[in-house]
Amino acid sequence: MNPDLCVSKEETARTDAEIAFADLIRRLVKGASELKAIDAGEIDAIIDPATGKAILLPKAQEVLLERKAHYRSLVELSSDGYWEQDEHYRFVSYRGTTIGTAGIGGGEGILGRTLWELSFDNMSEDEWQTHRRQLEWRSSFRDLSLREVGGDGAVRGISISGEPMFDAQGQFKGYCGTVRDTVKGMQAEAVMPEAGGFVRATLEALATPICVLDSTGTVIMTNQAWRVFAAANDGVGAGVSEGVSYLAACDAAFGDERADGVAMAAGIRQVIAGGREIFRHEYVCNAPAGRGHFVTTVTRLRGDGAAHAAVSCEDITALKHAEQLLRLKYTVARCLADADDTSAALQAVIRAVCEAQQWDCGRHFRLDPVAGMLHLDGSWGMPVAGVEQFLEKSRGAVFRPGAGLAGRVCQSGQPLWMSSGSKGARALQTALEHETGMAGAFVLPVIAEAETIGVLAFASRTVHEPDDRLLQAMRSIGRQLGRFLRRRQAEDTLRRSEARLRALIELSSDWTWEQDCDFRFTKVVGPGMAGAGDILGKALWELPTVVLSDDEWVKLKSELAARWSFCDFEYAVVRPDGQIGYYSISGEPVYDEAGAFTGFRGIGLDIARRKRAEIALHEAGL
Repeated sequence: MNPDLCVSKEETARTDAEIAFADLIRRLVKGASELKAIDAGEIDAIIDPATGKAILLPKAQEVLLERKAHYRSLVELSSDGYWEQDEHYRFVSYRGTTIGTAGIGGGEGILGRTLWELSFDNMSEDEWQTHRRQLEWRSSFRDLSLREVGGDGAVRGISISGEPMFDAQGQFKGYCGTVRDTVKGMQAEAVMPEAGGFVRATLEALATPICVLDSTGTVIMTNQAWRVFAAANDGVGAGVSEGVSYLAACDAAFGDERADGVAMAAGIRQVIAGGREIFRHEYVCNAPAGRGHFVTTVTRLRGDGAAHAAVSCEDITALKHAEQLLRLKYTVARCLADADDTSAALQAVIRAVCEAQQWDCGRHFRLDPVAGMLHLDGSWGMPVAGVEQFLEKSRGAVFRPGAGLAGRVCQSGQPLWMSSGSKGARALQTALEHETGMAGAFVLPVIAEAETIGVLAFASRTVHEPDDRLLQAMRSIGRQLGRFLRRRQAEDTLRRSEARLRALIELSSDWTWEQDCDFRFTKVVGPGMAGAGDILGKALWELPTVVLSDDEWVKLKSELAARWSFCDFEYAVVRPDGQIGYYSISGEPVYDEAGAFTGFRGIGLDIARRKRAEIALHEAGL
């Protein structure tokens, strides 16, 4: 017998089953194109029309089995065991090496039991309650460290992770997960007892204030930066040291710090319980340099030791001030962009600066280039009696360049700040109080095109020395305001010039007119031509009451077609009462921004009195 033709009974049975399955599929599938796609391996499953269930085809079944085997091998490579629990959190299966004496291994020791029913000794009842709450919330959990002491006195431990399972209808079925043996890590810690000292040395070397919390929120370790920070600041948890409950300090916060204490306590509890990996909270408190902004970060710690969370504090006052100055510059730019009135824009800018820097009031002095004097041009102040009285006294204040704080800044072009307690302030204290009425002042130039055109002066009961960021921001605001005022000055000059021109036109003419590119009247301002009726939408030669010779019409049309300006073109109009009216018009062509011709515009005069006088003189032979 040929060996190649020998077929075992098992192979024959398998072949017959595959043929029977293929015949079943062909009976269910009627279309030729679908059968062709099945033969080509392009379809993974079909729907049984009788039951509505999906039937997985053989090739797809093979791929699925391969993927399951691949996944199982990955799980085995990345962990020491795989387990499953039912909806009551009882173990129903486990595969992997036996770990410790807790029964987590290939035997039946853990089946039907929950984790908290096993002999782990490093979990308190509160910690088990937290874990059970996680399970009830159907949350995934990672690296839950469990420890036990065997009969031989050896310490053994595992790290267990799990995630919930749900059926096709979304019903909770239990948990599944993996186990890692942490005995080697614990042995390494035993071999290296100096590791704890290394950790502490590392913490001490860090400039960031850090403390470490255990599962109850008690501080078990701090570094030098934390001890300095806790002693110098009076925010939530001020003075907290090793052995003190950080959670208790947060819970005990009161007054303005109550809200911060509640938020931080809740975040710390969530991190310790494993509900979140990191928690951040920003707050404000008093610091040696004054009122400051801080952010506390609570980070979950993973491991088998007592440490459960690390708390670090960072001073973000400089960052907050930078954000505040950026918002201030944006607010000033928006005030100037939206302003319809120069006075309102000045007041809005001064108010924005005062509110951002917590200054009491501000004033703007405009430099009169002709008189060489600084005149008060606008102000804003807090609605406080003392501030209002000071601003009232400031009305009519005048400074020469070089005189007073405003005059000195106008002359130098550089910002100036003064306070009653600053260096060198005693000599100018009398002048400062006279000018500001308060403890301090900040004065800066308003500059346009490298020229000082005014001064902004701010006064307050508390003025601190400005840092580089504030000086840079205030210089930018001074330049913004200078460009705005110079532009408004140019617009006002142009507006006044246009008003004068309009007045001259009104004095030198009786009416004005505009035409489109077809020489039809589109606008008439003034009395117009009496007796001509409604002339809008018509050319001059389309008005039936206009009297003009053919030669004169030809001359006018040729000048219009050539886009020439024309002056004192005279014509007559027959009025409804039979009287003749006489008019003179002058015009010039109009072009748009692209240079395209858009029509004519000009003025008109009623010359009837002059023409009648001329006719009378002519008839008299004079």
